[in-house]
Amino acid sequence: MAAGSVRRPAGRRLALLLVGLLTVVGWAGAQGRAPAAALEVPVEQVVVGDEGYAVTAGPGDRLERFPVEVLGVLHDGGNGFPLVLVRADGPFIERTGGVAAGMSGSPVYLATEHGDALLGAIGYVFPNADHRVALVTPIADMRAADRGWPPARVEVPGYGEAVPVATPVLLSGVSTRAAALLEPLFGDARVTPLPVQLSGTAPADADAAFRLEPGSAIAVSLISGDVQVSAVGTVTAVEDGRLLAFGHPFLGSGAVALPFVPAYVTAIVPSSEVPFKLANVGARVLGTIEQDRPTALAGRLDREPPTVAVSLSLLGSAGEQRYAYRVAADERLYPVLVATGALQLIDRALGATDGGFAELAWEITLRGGERVNLLEQVNHPSDIALAAAQLAGGPLAVLAANRYRGADVERVSLNVRLDDRQRVASLEEAVLESEEVAAGDAAHVHLRLQPHRERAVVRTVTVPLPSDLAGEVTLLIRGGAVPRATGDLELDEKEIDAPRTFGELLDALRSRVQASELVVEAVTEDGELRRLLRAPFPFVVTGHERVELSVLPAEDADAPLGAEPQRDAEQDGGATDGTDGR
Repeated sequence: MAAGSVRRPAGRRLALLLVGLLTVVGWAGAQGRAPAAALEVPVEQVVVGDEGYAVTAGPGDRLERFPVEVLGVLHDGGNGFPLVLVRADGPFIERTGGVAAGMSGSPVYLATEHGDALLGAIGYVFPNADHRVALVTPIADMRAADRGWPPARVEVPGYGEAVPVATPVLLSGVSTRAAALLEPLFGDARVTPLPVQLSGTAPADADAAFRLEPGSAIAVSLISGDVQVSAVGTVTAVEDGRLLAFGHPFLGSGAVALPFVPAYVTAIVPSSEVPFKLANVGARVLGTIEQDRPTALAGRLDREPPTVAVSLSLLGSAGEQRYAYRVAADERLYPVLVATGALQLIDRALGATDGGFAELAWEITLRGGERVNLLEQVNHPSDIALAAAQLAGGPLAVLAANRYRGADVERVSLNVRLDDRQRVASLEEAVLESEEVAAGDAAHVHLRLQPHRERAVVRTVTVPLPSDLAGEVTLLIRGGAVPRATGDLELDEKEIDAPRTFGELLDALRSRVQASELVVEAVTEDGELRRLLRAPFPFVVTGHERVELSVLPAEDADAPLGAEPQRDAEQDGGATDGTDGR
């Protein structure tokens, strides 16, 4: 519907706010182009029957204009700001099947005697209902961008529940399986990434011709490089080097620093739940989204935010493969984003979902130049790629959640060694050679371990006892990645040498227990927890056991109990190599 063909109801005057010329560039003479001079409609002056149009990018990046009519105003939807109920119409909406995911942020204009005036942006739709009906977030509330939190659902009498227009997470080079790792990021957001789908990468020369204006599509980039993850929405306004988009939150993270890039709509797919856009994503950073607020995303043009550089090396039967990608430098996001990229690339290397063993080595560089190196292992019976990817984000999650200071992660170098064999053994039994041992000497513990589909192995580990340890002691024996099983024991401290500073936290990461280690800890009569032994094994150790030991004062022992050489034997009587603590 052309702007000149829209008329307001006769006899009604509308107060308008002239906000000046929008700083936009666009297609001169294009059919769907938004007005050059923007009048704003105060929502208090909107009445049922007002007519206008919305603008959004359609297939081929043509700006499409479609008619809208006001059906009602929700002055108090429980979300802290009003919403305007509209019905969309016209040939374009008929072709798309209704208001689509990816149209969030599409500017809506009403016709007045002074010209077309900006009402706000499409922000909510009604899944599994009339897809022509939508809710508009007022432009004044988008500009505030810091008011009350919008509800997950808004109840509209006669129409049911509305939810924010689903922001499709358009994925290039990443599987739906890997995208599932992103779900925790949306757990508290008022937006559901619906649907998760594959997209493409725009040709390199496309970005040079991209023009940013109201109605054009943009992608907020979470991961770029050999893996890409972006959320596509629509620009509402561009003015004075600032941008407003989406008409609702993305992740709802408040202050952020996320790059946004061009998006190129290739198709709009009708759906019984919510229609959705498909888009290719560009590479040129247009600016930074700085606020992810209840009513809008707000950003600044020509400013590129910091990111975390990730290099991933995979070593397996096919040799070494190297990849690189960048993730948003937001500690609320980068642990999951690093894991998501790792899963996609490990899947690509393996070419199948199967069990196996992986050893991961990290070098994490902080912005101050400090480095954290650590090693860990994991085994999984059916999906080693997923297990390794989830582990990949673990140290970053520890850094992100620390209570001492910002970690300021700058680079992550991750080397993953993959083995399709099951390298795991369960701890089946632990027996003390002697139930009474003198303090300062050593206890010998015979262990029976069951490797995967191999003969059981019996090993003896020598556990040194501190000279100040005495009385009845419980020895807890477990694999390094197995949670401590204390049963009915009451512990004075549940963590050994808990870090008290950021530096101590880094040291704890560097020296943390590995899954391929056997850990022996003592619980004293007073509930004190002390670690006595970490013994490396050539496989991941699972399971736990406990034994009761009487530790005698050294002067009460009949004879000194010297440490004996470690003895190893397979169940059938053969010998194996010894294993001792480090």
